[in-house]
Amino acid sequence: MKILEAQSATLTNYEVYTHLMDQRARYAKKEMQGRRPGNLETVVKELLEYFHEAPSPLGSKPFPYNEHTIRTLFDRLRPYDFTKAEFLMILNLRPIKPENLNTIVEEMEGRFPGEELQREICEIIAEVLGKPDGEAERHAMSENAIEARKELERQGENVEIE
Repeated sequence: MKILEAQSATLTNYEVYTHLMDQRARYAKKEMQGRRPGNLETVVKELLEYFHEAPSPLGSKPFPYNEHTIRTLFDRLRPYDFTKAEFLMILNLRPIKPENLNTIVEEMEGRFPGEELQREICEIIAEVLGKPDGEAERHAMSENAIEARKELERQGENVEIE
């Protein structure tokens, strides 16, 4: 594998996901004979696990993305003049609350004054990308917190584990 042009395009998590799934299918069919990078399967496996864990939109059931999702969302959000980077982050993070959207959009209060307008944007995102499974997200967050506390404890920090 050789990098032809560094950072020639930025991809969404969905585009990376579909590329990995296609690549995995090609290797499974043995289309790509010969030597593969030694850690390729490990990297692919770990990335797919990451994409399928809450709070990732790709971990939602039913699967919120398809080939038309990006175009639909782009068309619906076009009037709001999001930058490419903001749109990419909206696709990757699926903010459905103004507080979450605020972490993505630069100068949100100035560009989208009023909570009503911000909620309208979030409603569009939720309509196109679906709403997250709140229970799965809470479970993932609590599991991550427990793991982080255990790691701190192993490092010698005094942390109470619930």
